Amino acid sequence: MQKIILIYALTILFTSEINGQFYSLGTNIPALGTTTLNMEASMTLNRKWSAHLPVYYNPFVFKDNKRLQNFTLLPGVRYWLLESYVNTFAGVNAIGSKYHLTFGNNRYEGQAYGMGLSVGHAWLLSPRWNLEIEGGFGYVWTDYVRYECEECGRKRGELTRWMLVPNKVGFSIVYLF
Repeated sequence: MQKIILIYALTILFTSEINGQFYSLGTNIPALGTTTLNMEASMTLNRKWSAHLPVYYNPFVFKDNKRLQNFTLLPGVRYWLLESYVNTFAGVNAIGSKYHLTFGNNRYEGQAYGMGLSVGHAWLLSPRWNLEIEGGFGYVWTDYVRYECEECGRKRGELTRWMLVPNKVGFSIVYLF
């Protein structure tokens, strides 16, 4: 029985086509401009599909207690028209975010979950480097508390609702390996 398994394993090894696996790490430059630390790890699934996991994190508090704090995950897949990491792609992703931000004279604390669609294009700069642009929208369920001002604790209301939001706005530099 062990000889049959060994012969079978060797037959599969020497007769199957072995493809290299490609991975990438990238960062969204406009997000860095908002002091949001971010990294996107990805891998090819086959010639036309790739899986992606962008992670965004902003722990900072700015002057006058202004905040854009968040921890956001956007796991998804992309379908590439030419081949993975080259040319135009369309993507679908899940959205999960916990946030604490100020906008105008209001402060918002909450979470959001949903799905999104995106399109983009990747330019091969060298065998190891890409430049990508991506844009997309997501439909998210959000549950948040709105406060009257940046520092005070008076609640102005609690809301739970569905929203259409831009969830992918990216201009990224990507390292391929």
